[in-house]
Amino acid sequence: MNLSAQEYLAKLLAKENLSVQHGNYQTASFDVENRVLRLPLWADKGKDVYDLLVGHEVGHALYTPVDGWHDSEKKIKHIPRAYLNIVEDIRIERKIQETYPGIVRPFKAGYKKLFDDNLFGTDDRDINEAGLMDRLNVSSKGRGYVPVEFSEEEAPLIKEAMQVQTWDDVVNVCEKLFAFVDENEKDEEMPEGTGADFPSNDMDGDDETETENPQGTTPPEDNEEMDQEGEGEGKGEKTLIDVYDEEVTPIESTEKPKKHETWTEDTFREREEDLLDVKKDRYGNEKQCSYSSGITNKNLDNILYSWDDAQALRKDWIENADDYDTYKSAYINEDCKKDWIKSKPHLNSTANLLAKDFERKKAAYEYSRAKTAKSGKLDPLKLHSYKYSEDIFLTVTNLAQAKSHGIIMFVDHSGSMCDIIEDVTNQAITIAMFCRKVNIPFEIYSFTTTSFHGTGLERAENIKSKGNEIDELDKVKIVEMFSSKMNTKTFEEAAQLAFSISKAHSYSSRVNYYVYAGSLSNIDAMGSTPLIQSVILANRLTKKFQKKHRIQKTNVMFLTDGYPDQIRFHNDELANVKTHTYKTAINFSGKIIYAENTRDMYKKCLLRLKELTGAKILGFHLAINASTFGQGYHDVREKQYIEFKDIMKEWRKNGHIVWKNQKGYDDYFIIKCGTQNVDEEFEPKKHETIADIRNEFKKFNKNKKHTKQLVAKITDAVAI
Repeated sequence: MNLSAQEYLAKLLAKENLSVQHGNYQTASFDVENRVLRLPLWADKGKDVYDLLVGHEVGHALYTPVDGWHDSEKKIKHIPRAYLNIVEDIRIERKIQETYPGIVRPFKAGYKKLFDDNLFGTDDRDINEAGLMDRLNVSSKGRGYVPVEFSEEEAPLIKEAMQVQTWDDVVNVCEKLFAFVDENEKDEEMPEGTGADFPSNDMDGDDETETENPQGTTPPEDNEEMDQEGEGEGKGEKTLIDVYDEEVTPIESTEKPKKHETWTEDTFREREEDLLDVKKDRYGNEKQCSYSSGITNKNLDNILYSWDDAQALRKDWIENADDYDTYKSAYINEDCKKDWIKSKPHLNSTANLLAKDFERKKAAYEYSRAKTAKSGKLDPLKLHSYKYSEDIFLTVTNLAQAKSHGIIMFVDHSGSMCDIIEDVTNQAITIAMFCRKVNIPFEIYSFTTTSFHGTGLERAENIKSKGNEIDELDKVKIVEMFSSKMNTKTFEEAAQLAFSISKAHSYSSRVNYYVYAGSLSNIDAMGSTPLIQSVILANRLTKKFQKKHRIQKTNVMFLTDGYPDQIRFHNDELANVKTHTYKTAINFSGKIIYAENTRDMYKKCLLRLKELTGAKILGFHLAINASTFGQGYHDVREKQYIEFKDIMKEWRKNGHIVWKNQKGYDDYFIIKCGTQNVDEEFEPKKHETIADIRNEFKKFNKNKKHTKQLVAKITDAVAI
């Protein structure tokens, strides 16, 4: 069930921009002052039932005063609350259906489903042996589906109840109904006789079908299948006003009326939980998953920092830092700059390999789908063969148009990445260089939190989770690293900056100069791993990216060590349904994603991202040893240890390994770190023996072979 569609339906029916909030609620409620309609998480019993429930609650929101809601504790004279509920339901449902005739059929079909599921208890007792209010309740809601009989004395009151216009009318009619039931409390049998039923609240005017019953009457029935196309509506049928104004033909019954009993209303309230979406836990207990509405668009904007936003924060930090911090800062460190100049050619070399392989595969795609056609002009070189060949015309070859590509990448900047952050950043820079060489639009972001160092970001103070939204968003930051919209100068600055920041965070012994993370702005501080929040934002960024560049094939990449943060939901004080302690549910763009744990939630969010954007999802895990390889391996595979040992040998031998369609990823790579990127030309060191040069050349060829194999795998994933 698409919750977004149902929320839009509620807003359209209400003719105002209501705030519609689903949550762990026992029943629906409406905040009149703040105009917030709160809806429970109903089980998916079909669209008709959901439309009925939404339409019913919107009717209450539009027409029912605060004192009229069924959970109101205010006493209205001596009238039981159940009386008011039953008659008020009649009023608001008639008004919403008169305003929107198109919702008449879903109301009828929805109540049919509810009666079939015995939500009102009508399968347990004979409704025609019940009291007046129960028969009124079933008659108005069932609209002929459940045959109901009324006596001659009851008929005028029933007709008046079916035609109430205002809340005051509801109260007045309920007083009369209460008095009538009170006066007829003696167990006097009604005279026997036969007659016709009171006309039900049949808003769609379906034809009546005769059927036999124990009392000998011919009540209207609606047991035939509902016409899904709404056929028959408006073809010589009674209007809504006609239904309520027609004369009542009373019947006489032998059944005894019940005093002030409302078991159908009471049964529905008791069984209202059956409408809720509940799941069994490991012990067999039925509870609801803890539900979150996700992240609002406003907060998605707040957790995203553009390149300009981040640069402003960095410049502000440099201006206010003391000389000691400035000296140790990677932002302006001269050793970092020299290291970048030295490393850039190696990264560029790999980017060239990627570009060449991509163009080759792109050309192969075009050529394999090329079409050859005759031009209609004679080919002078073939005229000599006109006597024995008809192929004497010039031909034209039309190459297939290759698809337009785009890449969006998210780079994990959590504290657990410090061992491999240099390699991860170099991988991101290489992909960016590759995209620039082949003119592929791209955007690359880092993601982490500031939980290890406190927020320290002014914008975070504006981030407030509300209702049941995902909490602690003030700590999340997704920062733009570089993109295709940057000119050459800005891209060079951004690449050097990313390279230098990775040196400050790195635990690698390759860094032979001193820069450290404490001399960085909080925008570049490392924290934890908000992968789920990043995937939710990725949906919005990807759609915007596709629309801007008219992308046909989008690749969304995640470079991470694979461990998402445990997400927390903001405390919804109005939630009153028992929930599981470990099962969670998130509304991801209208669809509820259910999960057993955080990793399962991340996987299902990736699948939902693919469903929403049509993008190809790629995962990259960089490992430095067997332990870190195992982290990435077990994140996507659930096999025995024997297979793990064999696969790890393959990974050590080739320097990388790739799986398809695992844990939400279309392609998942585990890449061995520490293998240095190499130039295309072999340059042996000076003053070495022949044996040293031979060994160095072998190592060079091995590394180059691994690099080319990895390049081929990546371009296969991106280009095909």
